[in-house]
Amino acid sequence: MLRRFLSYLYVHGELGMDLSSVVVGPRLYRHERCPRFLTRSHLEAVLSSVDRKTPMGRRDYAMLLFLSTYGLRGAEVVRLRLEDIDWRNERLYIRSRKAANTSVYPLASSVGEALLCYIESGRPETVYRELFLSSRAPFNPLGRTSALGHIVKKYLALSKVSVERPGTHTFRYSCAQRLFEGGFPIKTIGDYLGHRSPDSTQRYTMIAINALRDVALGDGEDLS
Repeated sequence: MLRRFLSYLYVHGELGMDLSSVVVGPRLYRHERCPRFLTRSHLEAVLSSVDRKTPMGRRDYAMLLFLSTYGLRGAEVVRLRLEDIDWRNERLYIRSRKAANTSVYPLASSVGEALLCYIESGRPETVYRELFLSSRAPFNPLGRTSALGHIVKKYLALSKVSVERPGTHTFRYSCAQRLFEGGFPIKTIGDYLGHRSPDSTQRYTMIAINALRDVALGDGEDLS
């Protein structure tokens, strides 16, 4: 903004020379900003704010569980189809991921129960195979990730949980943070999140609070 202002003054004759080129910008590092995540208590507060007595609430609760349990991207949740749930073998398939792969997860009982509740008592009768539909006629698939983003922001506000840049990735970061708490290696966490390369997972080390605390309090002897 300062460069543009100085250029403006020069163009309009207020300055004898263009000083915009001498304005030095701050150095920005890759992944400089720490990812935002929810603590366990905050996550419970968000899930508890959903009114599961309504069809919309049952749908929203199931979607939030997919985000928080598996750390899925928003686009992966809205693209879920009925055939991606293998009820017999208790498996969840996430196909055509960003890394061009397919991930298979065990279907958590809490997720399965919430999903079954939505399908039986919330999901409208339709010819669509997409799992999550709009709550109003003509009951089309959600389609856009932004729709899920608005839902996330709604329940964050209802639960009075404040987080910087709220969105679906808030739950993804929260899932990663819990995995770090569990002591899982980066490779395992990257595979769980569906990352293409270790570099994608490297950013999440910024929220490995317990490991970072050990580094800060240690003498560096264990580091290589």
